[in-house]
This record gives sequence, structure tokens and C-alpha cells, in this order.
Amino acid sequence: MQAHETVDDSQLMIRVATGDKDALCKLIDHWEKPLGSFIYRYVQNREATCELVQETFVRIYEARDRFKRDMKFSSWLFKIASNLCKNYYRWRSRHPEDLIGDDEIEPSSDCACDLSRPDEDPSEILSRREDAAKIEELVGSMPHQLKVALLLHYYQDLSYKEIAATIGCSERGVETRLYRARAWLSKQLEHGNEEKCCHRFFAFTGLR
Repeated sequence: MQAHETVDDSQLMIRVATGDKDALCKLIDHWEKPLGSFIYRYVQNREATCELVQETFVRIYEARDRFKRDMKFSSWLFKIASNLCKNYYRWRSRHPEDLIGDDEIEPSSDCACDLSRPDEDPSEILSRREDAAKIEELVGSMPHQLKVALLLHYYQDLSYKEIAATIGCSERGVETRLYRARAWLSKQLEHGNEEKCCHRFFAFTGLR
């Protein structure tokens, strides 16, 4: 389930900027779950996800003086988180022997689509779950700019404007990144059959 920006989020962040820690706790309550979902889908590691969620909110508090009244809190939050995720990937590529936790990928528990039906053949259930795991694995290995745009749009339901503010490009640039992300998935899954690829991908994000 996606969390949506509320008017109170920006107001709470303004209070955080004055040192109001109760306001920070309210922001954490509202955004911890969607933030964790975004980070897990990016890094595919549960322990790293927990650490990066905590680090994101630490950075939010440390940078509280830089929050502006006209900012969207969601864009600021995910910008900080995506940078931390990118840095984690760089660290992981340089220190594979120090990886924490288990990187085994399985369908996310917050997936909006029920992967099984009472009347479905067990082999079909297994196939669908394997597909879901494969898609999440591919999303995890996608280039950074494409992956962030894809996750924020399809999993966090952010608008093009919010995503543009997060990744530092125009709304047209977001549209281009999403097109390239779908094409990249299509190439990996169906050797160019983008329509079939998108049908499978959207099934697992609950969009169709």
C-alpha cells in the first residue's frame, strides 16, 4: 500500500526544523512502511533495509534546516533514501565479503496482488511466485536512475512532478526513464515483447 503526501507532512517537517522530535515521530509513523518497501525493493536485503530506513530518518533530522516550505516532503524523503541506496550498492560491489543478512529474493509481502487462488493448480501458483521473484530480482539489478523512477511511480504512486523533484530532472525526463525501464524489463523477460512483459509486471504491482 502506498503512503500519500498530506498537508500535515510538510507542516510536521517545518516543526522538525525547530527541533520538535514529536513531529519527527509522527513523520516516521506515516512514512516508515512505504519507505521500507521502496528501500527493500531497491537493495533486496532485509537487514540493509532496516539500517537504511533508520539512516534516512537520521539524515532527515540532521538536514532539517534545509527543508523549505515549498518542498514536497515525499520527494525530499525519497531523494535522501535513493542516494543512500545508491551508496549502499557501491559499497556492496566493493565489499561483497561483508554483506549483511540474506540476499535471497522472494515476492514482497506488501504486493497488492494475491499470487494464489483457491481453484488454481499448484504448479501455476509456483510458476507465478517464481515469476514474481524473477521480476523483483530484475528490478533490483536495474540501472539506478531507471530503478528509482520505476519504484516511485509504480510502487509508491508518486506523480511525475514528485519523481522529477526526487531525481532532479524534468517531468518529460521521468516519462523517458519510465519508458526505458519498461523496455529494459521487456528485453530481460520476453526478448522485446514489451506488451507481454508489462502485463506480467503490472500483475505483480497490483495495477491490473
